[in-house]
Amino acid sequence: MEHQADTVIGVEVQVKGNLHNKGSILINGNVEGEIKSDENVTVGETAVVSGPIVAKSILISGKVTGTVEAHEKMEIDPTGVVNGDIKTKILIVREGAIFNGNAVMDKLSKESATAPTVAQTTHNHEEEEKKDDKKDALKGNFWDKSVKK
Repeated sequence: MEHQADTVIGVEVQVKGNLHNKGSILINGNVEGEIKSDENVTVGETAVVSGPIVAKSILISGKVTGTVEAHEKMEIDPTGVVNGDIKTKILIVREGAIFNGNAVMDKLSKESATAPTVAQTTHNHEEEEKKDDKKDALKGNFWDKSVKK
């Protein structure tokens, strides 16, 4: 998710306070405070952000401590660390990335609203396996004359 940034916070720059921009923001330094953009926010590998981030799309390659809300899409690169809750429609967590928090994913369409999530699918699969195991155990005990009842 590469974007041209309207605002760039350099590697040696430290910002304390709120940062609001209608355009895209690239952060390579340290920001302590709220970051809001109507477009995209990129947290570079050298960046450290303490505070909430709200934007259309967010790419995290550095460290973020705080809530993150991407209206469309959020990616955490292998070098990225997120300590905080996430809210987005599309979430991509690359292998090696660190995410500590809760994620809430908005529904994209009516079709996706009826489709089970990964967690639901796994949970239902586990329940079905348990039911099958119980059925097999009952069948085995019923027909097996060596098992005392």
